[in-house]
Amino acid sequence: PWTRPTLRLIADHPGTVSTELAAAANRPRPEFKVDVRKLKALGLTESLEVGYRLTRLGRAVLKASG
Repeated sequence: PWTRPTLRLIADHPGTVSTELAAAANRPRPEFKVDVRKLKALGLTESLEVGYRLTRLGRAVLKASG
């Protein structure tokens, strides 16, 4: 249930610090970061110097999920 909204949030706000993303998702930052690490392990996101962005696979998964 958190996967698509988290992917969408990162897609809409690449390079945004996790504190802001977690607040936008109304989730605690540590919990949000754990989920982003899960997405990274699946090859769906990558870390930037500041924030995250979707990989090509992440964009494809988000598009396919509607």
